[in-house]
Amino acid sequence: MSHTLNEDGFEIRRGVLSHRQIATLRLEADAVASSAGSACVRHLRSRSKIFDDLSISSLIRQLIPDDLRPVRSILFDKTPEENWPVTWHQDLTIAVSEKREIQGYGPWSYKDGATHVQPPLSLLENMVTIRLHLDDTLASNGALRVIPGTHKKGRISTEEIMDFQNSDDVICECMSGDALMMSPLLLHSSRRALTPSRRRVIHLEYARAVDLDANITWFEPYDAQTLVQQS
Repeated sequence: MSHTLNEDGFEIRRGVLSHRQIATLRLEADAVASSAGSACVRHLRSRSKIFDDLSISSLIRQLIPDDLRPVRSILFDKTPEENWPVTWHQDLTIAVSEKREIQGYGPWSYKDGATHVQPPLSLLENMVTIRLHLDDTLASNGALRVIPGTHKKGRISTEEIMDFQNSDDVICECMSGDALMMSPLLLHSSRRALTPSRRRVIHLEYARAVDLDANITWFEPYDAQTLVQQS
């Protein structure tokens, strides 16, 4: 069955990356993860010109509307030693430069060196996440699980999430080079890998500049070099 981003909240594009591109990105991912000393590396674009260039490349731009810009980047590097499960959730927060009292924004939090906040629902509804797979990601090694259509339900409470868990979920098995596009409002999770193997995923989030209140700015700006200078 074919799924679409608009109707189902997710869509898989096969073979987006060439074998040569995959090889280059794997080497860069390994170098970045080793330097950061973590299997989950945030603010990826500021750490790597290769990933910064990738986030605004024509290869990526052809997947999303022209008015979307990169606003968050993460490397997930699951290994047999770093094999964690993720419970059902929506991605409801964004990373911004500082806390401001703005109507419609909150609650606020601080994690991984950045201020986070839940923005108005309209901002999240226009966002798109792209997950680029550098390794084969199957059900046996923790492929993402999603519940189609939940991106149309707005913010879903913890109690409601329990109810949705009884719905039919889809396992988004992807091969190296595939791209999974999804709404941050889509309920998603991943199980601990049964047969642990390397699972490197480049997670890129995109949003419209006009949707963010003019009194705050993204923590990870369109020009990632600005973030390098701030660090």
